[in-house]
Amino acid sequence: MDRKKLLFDEDGVFSSKGLERTGEQVTSTMIALRRKADITILRWQAHFDSPLADRFIPWIGAFLLTLSLALLSLARLRDLSVGEQIGYYIQASHLMEIGESPEVTQLGVNIFALQASWLFWPIALLARFFPTGEFLLVIQAIALGLGVVPIWRIARGPANLRTGGAAALVFAYSLHPSIHNLNLAGFYPETVAIPALLSAYLAGYREKWWISSGLMLLVLLSRADLGLAIFALGIIFFLENKKIAGRIAMSFGVAWFLVMAFWVQPSIGTGSYPHIAAFAHFGNGPLDVLFGIFSDPVGLFKNLLVRNNFEQLILIIAPVLFLPLIHLRYVIPIIPLFTFYLIADVPVGVLGNPQQDIAVLAVVFISASYALRKIGSSGVNRVLIGRRILTVLLLTATVFFIRDSASSPFEKPWEWGKRDETDVARVTSVFWLGDEASVITPANLYPEIANRKNAFVLETADPFTPERKKLKNADAIIIDASTGSWKSADIETFAEKMTELGFTLRYESKGIQTWIRKPGSG
Repeated sequence: MDRKKLLFDEDGVFSSKGLERTGEQVTSTMIALRRKADITILRWQAHFDSPLADRFIPWIGAFLLTLSLALLSLARLRDLSVGEQIGYYIQASHLMEIGESPEVTQLGVNIFALQASWLFWPIALLARFFPTGEFLLVIQAIALGLGVVPIWRIARGPANLRTGGAAALVFAYSLHPSIHNLNLAGFYPETVAIPALLSAYLAGYREKWWISSGLMLLVLLSRADLGLAIFALGIIFFLENKKIAGRIAMSFGVAWFLVMAFWVQPSIGTGSYPHIAAFAHFGNGPLDVLFGIFSDPVGLFKNLLVRNNFEQLILIIAPVLFLPLIHLRYVIPIIPLFTFYLIADVPVGVLGNPQQDIAVLAVVFISASYALRKIGSSGVNRVLIGRRILTVLLLTATVFFIRDSASSPFEKPWEWGKRDETDVARVTSVFWLGDEASVITPANLYPEIANRKNAFVLETADPFTPERKKLKNADAIIIDASTGSWKSADIETFAEKMTELGFTLRYESKGIQTWIRKPGSG
């Protein structure tokens, strides 16, 4: 057959009819596939839009998030990477168990004087039946996971979103860097305030005031200054035309904060507001601080607009696509509390201070739910959100999780929980200590030895010369020469000085040394 007949018509002109038919077939096939995919998605959404699905989906999501957070935090505890903060609560729990005041020796203050976290009391009672550190981290993971339930129900209820919008918000919450940083930064009783604040708003929206009041009380019991979060919630209720409930919440929240901060906490602590030193750049006492803030607004704004504060703010609202900025009515009431945190001169941990984000996170997701409703389009029964908006929201949440979360894939969380020979040596060094010994140890080992009456953190990992005055009350000391800049000469000098002070080397391996001085220490 002549090949030219296939390519040219009778007049010798190139024919494109075959190619046109092929292009039309491809186009029609793609349209058919897209229509079929849309129909399938609509059918699945119809299944998920049922009341039965609304009962089970948020709880399944809460369980999966709780499980993942618990595994991550327990892995970090096992490989000695959680830090010393959880050790404060381990020691406080131990002291309460033996009937003594929970005075944390490292801090020199009653644990309840710090934040008036009365919720820790029942938690400590339950911790007696479990390994304390693991139990506290699991409780915290459960609290963070439970935040999924009210977020879903706010999105599906007051915001009237379809399952796609609600699922996107839950996804953004589950990957939010503040959630993961809080999970791995130690133990904070105020974590319970995230689901409690969200649920208190939802119950108040439905005018179930007894339930809402109980949840607000739970928030107050978790941390004293969250009284200002209840004040913000009261403003939100007031703006939603629930004026009586709003006024009560505002009044009670402020009153709780003032009573706890300036009467209860000083009475069980050092005699003054325990965090007054954080505002020393404004004044020496509470009234001086207030006067300094209001008399120098320029200085206040300078403190607010520093780089760290800007980054903290962006890290909270950016993972939800800046949606709260669309519905500021729910965000503005929390500004006083957030300002209170931002201007405080407090130490910044390795993961920042994610506990300061708790109240803000709650209102951010309330606001984001209403923002999606505002930018969506009305359907037959629900508000429809464009797939492009939801896709961008999911991608944004994923990007910030990968970039800023402590559980980012860049941190290789699948390798957490493993112990190398040095970690085994660190844990073994603790076994040589008696239960009644007064012990000084590096920060990474502090949670391992905090379950005793006297436990202290060795403030430096670098070589140092032991001093009689600093070690006069110590029965044992553990050093970690595998970190820092210890050399052989430094270790020998340290050993000679420890021997002069009456200590005996009981254990040594991989640069880890345990020195004891009294029979009760080992």
